[in-house]
Amino acid sequence: MMYDWAKYFYFADILYNDPPPNIDDETLSRNIVSRAYYAAHNIARIKKYKKDGIILTERKHYEVINYFTKYDNKHGTDIGSLLDSLRLKRGNADYEEDVNLSISDAQLAFFNAEGIIEEVSKIPD
Repeated sequence: MMYDWAKYFYFADILYNDPPPNIDDETLSRNIVSRAYYAAHNIARIKKYKKDGIILTERKHYEVINYFTKYDNKHGTDIGSLLDSLRLKRGNADYEEDVNLSISDAQLAFFNAEGIIEEVSKIPD
């Protein structure tokens, strides 16, 4: 059975809309950014596979971004550029302890991921 990455986004949604008590804003923000990105990335990655049949083994993030940046429809460029922006923010959230992430950063990542997921869902398999 294939994992439903929308559940990953749902977890980001819970963190964003009903955060657990006693978690500082930066920890919460880092988790929202990371979960939102991975949900959007994997939903887009699966859509790409359904369209072109190519299983990605390396450089998955870049290949998915490039695919949706070049994809020939009115949704392509927005999906690719939003994914790339989210990827960079996710890199800060996951790896850069010297970069502060705020609730505003989390909010932007959450709504960008939501937009990506919505646009990808409009593309026929």
